[in-house]
Amino acid sequence: MIEFIKIDHISQAVPNLAEQAEFLQRVLGLRLLEGGYNDDGFRSRTLAIPGSSEMGWELMEPDGPESYLQRFLDGPRGPGLHHLAMRVESRAAAEAAIRELGSEPWGKPDDVSTYLHPASGGQGFLFQFFEGGGWYQEEPFEDEGDHTLGIIAVNHLAHAFHDRDELGEWYERAMGYSTFWRSPERREDAKGEFQTRVMESPTEQMRVEVIAPTREDSFIQRFLDSRGPGAHHLTVEVADWDRAVAALDHHGVGTFGYRDGVTDGVPWKEAFIHPKATSGVLLQFFWQAEPGHWI
Repeated sequence: MIEFIKIDHISQAVPNLAEQAEFLQRVLGLRLLEGGYNDDGFRSRTLAIPGSSEMGWELMEPDGPESYLQRFLDGPRGPGLHHLAMRVESRAAAEAAIRELGSEPWGKPDDVSTYLHPASGGQGFLFQFFEGGGWYQEEPFEDEGDHTLGIIAVNHLAHAFHDRDELGEWYERAMGYSTFWRSPERREDAKGEFQTRVMESPTEQMRVEVIAPTREDSFIQRFLDSRGPGAHHLTVEVADWDRAVAALDHHGVGTFGYRDGVTDGVPWKEAFIHPKATSGVLLQFFWQAEPGHWI
């Protein structure tokens, strides 16, 4: 098992870093951090995500038409979420664990990081494991901006796959996630199109929701047919529903898929922001009157 000690950041590949950084600050309330770097093939900047999750949001922009990141943007998965970075005590131990899973680690021999490639062990998504001090070391903060979403936590990353239990068991075996909720065999409130399995990370910073189609005409099946298995959406929790909706209205950002309900007597609401507004990330946001009831 790959033992990680912190989820450091999520990474998004974008064609225009400056424009997306401005959107994330102006609409979602993230904070642009000092620094950034140029690597072989891309430029990057990191933003701090409000709330309790203690994770960064990295933006990556190709440095030219020959960049491998440009190939990602031009392919079926781009633009959008590119990888998830986790800190480990030992890169060598992470590589040994990857081999025990039947995969070969990917990366440069002299780098501090090793990777689980989407096509060779990562189940359609890229995972980065790095040794040493965390790249993201900001203290938690509240979003007190004007006309911003009011994020208080990153709740989960949804991973689309053809079989929820196959992938769920892989997350448990590969990285020590624990399943705490499994949807009924058919979700009538979603017209039976998908099933989910939700797992908590060992660090309790961000969950993973495995989402799988239940029939051939499911929107999840269409996603798998066009993009393959991988990151489907990112979900954040907001402190105040009316504030979040008003902020999006202020910026002219539309939503879709609104739902509300009551779980154990606690009301909740949810909706989505289309990837066209976020440079490739399907973003779900939700509010719950008390913690621990929305799922």
